Amino acid sequence: MRRIDNTRLFALCALLVSIAQFDRSLAFGASRLEAFKQRLRSRRHANTPHTLNTDEYLSYDGMLDYLEELSDAYSQRVLLQDVGVTYENRTLKTITITNGDGRAGKKAIFVAAGAHAREWLTPVAALYAVEQLVVNYELHAHLLKDYDWTILPLVNPDGYTYSRTVDKWWRNTRSPNGGNCFGTNINRNYDIGWQHGYEELTDPCHDHYAGSEPFSEPETRAVRDIMLDLVRSGRAVMFISLHSHHTSVFYPWVYKDSPADNAQELRAVAQVGAEAMRKATGTVFTYEQVGLTDTFGGTSLDYAYSIGFPLSYALELSGERHGDTFDFWPPTALLKELADESWVGISAMAEKAMEFYPQNGSKSAASHISSSYSLANIMKILLLLAVISLCSR
Repeated sequence: MRRIDNTRLFALCALLVSIAQFDRSLAFGASRLEAFKQRLRSRRHANTPHTLNTDEYLSYDGMLDYLEELSDAYSQRVLLQDVGVTYENRTLKTITITNGDGRAGKKAIFVAAGAHAREWLTPVAALYAVEQLVVNYELHAHLLKDYDWTILPLVNPDGYTYSRTVDKWWRNTRSPNGGNCFGTNINRNYDIGWQHGYEELTDPCHDHYAGSEPFSEPETRAVRDIMLDLVRSGRAVMFISLHSHHTSVFYPWVYKDSPADNAQELRAVAQVGAEAMRKATGTVFTYEQVGLTDTFGGTSLDYAYSIGFPLSYALELSGERHGDTFDFWPPTALLKELADESWVGISAMAEKAMEFYPQNGSKSAASHISSSYSLANIMKILLLLAVISLCSR
């Protein structure tokens, strides 16, 4: 073997040092970049926290104000849309939340709340979920990596406003039915087993009234159109309708007692949500197919499942604490705690749904890391080739 003279040996050492230094500089640059990004995130949250007010039940206008605030502050990840107008001319708005990477065709989760006017807690829970996904994005980024979320925090603003200002127990919409009777039960108005179950569904003066025909209400038509859009685009995975206060996770079918085709899968996701909430707060949530004990038609969860959402649920939130029952109106001091409980369940169900329905073609973390360092690998190979060439002379 030929001896390498001092000049070549010096050049070889210099090249090896360059390779090591190049690696260190890349790592240092990457760490500095990440630290800079973290400082920007911290500064943004310090200046504009956009914290949801859970000290009171928000009015319809208060909810819209909060959604507008988030839309303005997080325009790269949030899309606010008008999706319908109620009988009393109130606008229905959805908020669609992404991670901002611009990737089209992601699978989707759709959450709707406030269908029953007197269930004041459900819009609080929906807005709290919005806050977690938008404002606290860093904690929940994994829920938005391959999925988008569409949330309709208040399906029935007419009824909700009437419940808050006139009749606390009001349940339905405010459209006239004749004979001084008003309102349709939104969760009996979908075109799936419509009017099946009990005679009150046909009584225009009863709070179970299913409407004059399927989708007679602009509110249910708005929800239907969102569902159909997600199904037709091949993105629909999970629908969750928030209700209170039965502390249960219900899944299809409701209008019949036969099991759904993927009953085991539906039950597994429901069980994960129920157990997550129990472990977090001690509240016991049941999980079951509604139609096994009580059958009635026209529900949103049956309709979503029937048109192509493989996972569909009614999450009945808690209405009690420490042995005290609050019906539909827990004291405001408990709103944050109860909303957080619901988010524990919703996020656990979402994680399980993503296991069953992963995004096709999504990159793994390892492939992302390797691609981000492709330039470094090319430079190292070129330097090593130079070393080999030097030594072979």
